[in-house]
Parts: sequence; C-alpha cells; structure tokens
Amino acid sequence: MATITDVETIARTYLRDFPKFFQVSFPVVGRTYELGHINIDTSTIWVAKYSGSGSASTLAPSDYTIDSRNGVVRLSNTLSSGYSLLVEGYYYEWVTPDDLSFYAKHAIEKHTSNLGFRLEEMSDVVINAIGIATICESLWALMTEFSRDIDVMTSESIHIPASQRFRMVQSLLSQWEGEYQRHAAALNIGFDRVEVFTLRRNSRTTNYLVPIYRSHVAQY
Repeated sequence: MATITDVETIARTYLRDFPKFFQVSFPVVGRTYELGHINIDTSTIWVAKYSGSGSASTLAPSDYTIDSRNGVVRLSNTLSSGYSLLVEGYYYEWVTPDDLSFYAKHAIEKHTSNLGFRLEEMSDVVINAIGIATICESLWALMTEFSRDIDVMTSESIHIPASQRFRMVQSLLSQWEGEYQRHAAALNIGFDRVEVFTLRRNSRTTNYLVPIYRSHVAQY
C-alpha cells in the first residue's frame, strides 16, 4: 500500500538529493549563528554547549530555534563565557523534507482528482509517475528561486555567471517534464488524461436527438 513517503522517496532518489552530514562549532558571541548550509533537516539536529574541559551538555529544543531554510540557529538565551556551541545534523542540497512533502501532495492531488482512485489503491508504476511529477514540481520552485540570480561583471573583467544555475535547472526541468509526459500518456493519468463520455447531439436537419442504435439479440 503506497503512501506519500513512497512518492517522496522516488522523487528524492531520482533527484539524487540525499542528506549530507555537517558539524560546526562556534565561540559564544551573541545568540545567532549561521551554520554554513541551507535546507537543514531539523529532525536530525543536535545542539550542545561544551567547555574547555571537553564535557558537552545537550541543549533542549526549547533553548534554540532553527531556521531550516536559511541555515541559522538562534539561542533563546546567551550562553555563559567559557562555553562553545556545537551543532550537528544533516542538510539537503536542493529541497528540504517539508518542501518535498508539499510538492508531493500537489502532485498526488493532480492525479487523484480525476482518476477515481486513492493513492493507496494505485499500482507501483503509477506511483513512480507521480514521483516524477513531484520532481517537476520541485524543479519549478527551484527555477523560480534561481531566476533572481544575476550575472556579475567587474571592472577587473571578472565574470561570475550566476544565472547559469537557473539555466541548468531549466534544462533539467525540460528533461523531466518530457519523461513525465511519456509516462502519463502511456498510463492515461494526470491533467491531460483522456476520458470517454457518452454524448448525444441534435440532428442538423430535424433538430431532434440523433437516435442511438443498439444491437438486438433475438430471444427464443
């Protein structure tokens, strides 16, 4: 029985956006610290304070907040002098778990709205196609974010092609959209799904309904 977690796993596996470990330490100066990575998986974060003697004391979740999207940790209270702050956890290169879940829900809704089946009733091949649709949703969002990148040219002829990231994601999105359309057309799913209805029309000559002819089986 498929769940949204299966859709997310398919999308993240195809994207190759797996969690990466990080560990950073800071001398205690103020309350806010940049972790050096964005898209933090808050469920894996471990925050502790330690003294020069090497003993570490884990901070309670109420002692700090994590800005997962920007990679910032903010303490509720300033630590005493003589302590350092240690933060460990995992981050993602492109998409946070919460964002991927958001994209997966939208991809699922696009396929369950006119298909007449729940996600739990769908076959593995359809789940795989929905996972690819989740990739398209994710890349659309990334492309929107990267569209704000602007190329930089300095007076020293130093060129920083920041928009190259946008073009890369745009090209990748085009490839995955083509792959999704191929799967969707073969399985007849999604917004472009072909549906057959029984229609009757009025005759242009008589303005009466055109009769429906049915085969008749003789009974003896």
